Amino acid sequence: CEPEREEATMAEKGLPTPGYPGLLRMVARISGNLSCSKPPPPQNEESIIKNLDDCDDALIVLLNERAKAIEQLWSVRGPEEGIPSAALSAPTLERLRKTNEMVNGPLPDSAIRGIFQEVSKVCARLRHSVAYLGPPATFSHQAARSRFGVNSCYEQCDRISDIFYHVEKGTTDYGVAPVENSTEGAISQTLDLLANSDDVIEVVAEVCLDIQHNLLSRADISRIQRVYSHPQALAQCRQWLQTHVPGATINSEASTARAAQIASEALPEEGIAAVSSTLASELYDIPIRAAGIQDLTSNMTRFVVIRKNNPENPEQISTTPTGDDKTMLVLSTADRVGALHDVLNTLQQQSINLSRIESRPCRSKAWEYIFFVDLHGHRKEPHIAAALETLKSHCSHIRVLGSFPFVRTAQAIKTA
Repeated sequence: CEPEREEATMAEKGLPTPGYPGLLRMVARISGNLSCSKPPPPQNEESIIKNLDDCDDALIVLLNERAKAIEQLWSVRGPEEGIPSAALSAPTLERLRKTNEMVNGPLPDSAIRGIFQEVSKVCARLRHSVAYLGPPATFSHQAARSRFGVNSCYEQCDRISDIFYHVEKGTTDYGVAPVENSTEGAISQTLDLLANSDDVIEVVAEVCLDIQHNLLSRADISRIQRVYSHPQALAQCRQWLQTHVPGATINSEASTARAAQIASEALPEEGIAAVSSTLASELYDIPIRAAGIQDLTSNMTRFVVIRKNNPENPEQISTTPTGDDKTMLVLSTADRVGALHDVLNTLQQQSINLSRIESRPCRSKAWEYIFFVDLHGHRKEPHIAAALETLKSHCSHIRVLGSFPFVRTAQAIKTA
């Protein structure tokens, strides 16, 4: 094997050459029984450094070839539900172990496993990225992880509006935003952003989490003077806080995780606490002084998974019916008597069940309202499509936000 001659031939054919000479030299060495299974012959420092450079070049070539193969595999398999975990399968780990045993090099199996796990994580990030309301350990973060897996590429955002911004600009493929809590109702900011996103944003899935709030603090409960958390979390624990820390001042923060950060940085004598999650307690290393402090034991939050529509075909529907689906609409009725009745009557005539209807003020005109409607069924189903077509005559504006599988039970939050 003559790497320099091969490099010249590749250049003549217009093939990429960076990195390939090093790969060819490494192949030559290994095929010449100069692999790491045998002690290397004596070399000077310059030749050793050259050998290291060739190794690095070869790795770059092979890592990119692996990434291309992963993308080809995704193309063959087609779309999947969410993002599979980047964790290596048991057969893959066993194959790597056997190969490493045959090579008989200085790297232990644990090192090889760790290296390939990191490679797998990086390759998984080529497929999708996800924006969520940060910092890490918020319930939005946990909702995103429950849907897309712990090894996906996550972009933390300071505000819900930032989630929509990242998805609209294409800097992330997906966004996960809270839309409704079973105790406190709708998250108005998310609804407003959905209503004003025109045809740019599509809702492609929902996640429902069973939320448990905890009181985190370095101080004993009897010495707590200030409590921090997100307004929704504080509202969901209002009665417990009034009963158990009646003298404490209540302070709103951007997220439950940010509140946990504040409490973790405080000294015990400062008496600062946070209402946050078990994961936040572990991540920020702060004790749980009281667990499950939400006022209602059944405390669930629903999140929507959003994605940017295809700009070349905004009417393209990215999901397919499963037989148990939900369709989200936003609409405004004509300014006449009985307009909302006509909307509901249209759905009733098609035997369509509503799971939710909620009004929000119309931002473009004072004292007028828009309606968010969740109905059972997929927009591709004939009776849903017929109802949507009829609704156009009863509404001054109607838009389908998305159709996706109906999530009927909340997922328990995992802290690992």
